[in-house]
Amino acid sequence: MRHVTSALCAATVMLTIAACSSPSSSPGAPQPSVFPLTISRTGGIAGFHDVLAVTAGGLVSVTQKGMAPRRCRLTSEAARRLATAAATVAWPRLTPGSTGPAFPDDLVTMVRSPAGGPVRLEDPQLGAAGPVFNELVNDLNGGRSASGMCAPV
Repeated sequence: MRHVTSALCAATVMLTIAACSSPSSSPGAPQPSVFPLTISRTGGIAGFHDVLAVTAGGLVSVTQKGMAPRRCRLTSEAARRLATAAATVAWPRLTPGSTGPAFPDDLVTMVRSPAGGPVRLEDPQLGAAGPVFNELVNDLNGGRSASGMCAPV
């Protein structure tokens, strides 16, 4: 009888563990791709409306209010930094942030990935990745010739 009780307890524990684990948390399950990343900046006193779409290969499509859309390729160093930053974010566990301004002149800068988001760049959930994403947005704000992170294609 003692062996039956032990076997039943072991089976119950195994079933409980199996029921509580989700397929996305198992090591062999495919994870959603982090790329393409979409970084948007809207509002602020200047009335920004910028959208950057960044592919895994470092190709960036830039759309800015009042300017013609353009494309550029991240330098190898910028692509490495961005990929490293994106890989550190716990995308599936992000709590999506408010996409609206908190006050009339609020500058809202957000990032979205197929793996999660949108979330504001200043949100602590992004950790050290937020400043890296923000650096890219600011670098591309100066236009094609001013960018040190992205070369025209």
